[in-house]
Amino acid sequence: MSHADPAAALNGAQTGHICSGCNKGIRTGDQLHAYATLYEGDGWVLRRIWCDECGDTAIESGTFGADEATLSAIFWNHRLVGVQITDRSRPEDGERV
Repeated sequence: MSHADPAAALNGAQTGHICSGCNKGIRTGDQLHAYATLYEGDGWVLRRIWCDECGDTAIESGTFGADEATLSAIFWNHRLVGVQITDRSRPEDGERV
C-alpha cells in the first residue's frame, strides 16, 4: 500500500517554533528538521521539530504500524515550506526513501 507523500502533505503545515532538542526558538527563515508519522486512517502528523543544529535526519528503527518520515524544511511564519524528505520508513516493507 502506498501512502501520501509526506513532503507534499506537510508543505504549508502550521507548527510551533521551539526546538524539541534544545528548547531554543526557531525564527522565520531558519532551516529546521522534523519527524512525522502516519497511521492508517490518519493523515501525516508532525511529532517533533528541531533547529538545524539539533536536527535528526535518520530513522534508526521503525515504529510498528506507522509510516514515518524525517524532513527538512524552512520555518516561515509558523509554517513549513520547501519540505523535503530526508528519511522514510514504511511499515509494510521496511523500505527507506
